[in-house]
Amino acid sequence: MKRRALLKCLPAGAAMLASGNLSAQTTHGETDGGDQKITVLNPAITEKPAERVPLAPRMDTLEGKTIYLVDINYEGMGIIPVMEEIQGWFARNMPKVKIVLKLKDGNYVSDDPPLWKEIANNKADGVILGVGG
Repeated sequence: MKRRALLKCLPAGAAMLASGNLSAQTTHGETDGGDQKITVLNPAITEKPAERVPLAPRMDTLEGKTIYLVDINYEGMGIIPVMEEIQGWFARNMPKVKIVLKLKDGNYVSDDPPLWKEIANNKADGVILGVGG
């Protein structure tokens, strides 16, 4: 993947800049030894801005709704106690809200199409994604 290859270069590029091991290059068409430039890696990865997607309309109430509480499995740690505490809070304070606690498959950077499909098929009213670690 292009992005991973670029990200792997960042620490080495920063170290080379810090140690001064990058050689300066003269800009094209320049004849005197004046301004010199170095070439560095742009950490932004892409020049194209992310597409903006409108937010879902806000619900007036959570009463009678189904909310998925999804732990994104940061670093493969499994369900963290914070998510169980949130589930418990809903049970004590908003008992008419159905909370479905799920652990996303893989880790935080991997996709989990079966989970997203389950959430869509069950017509969940909302999703709370969480990370802890």
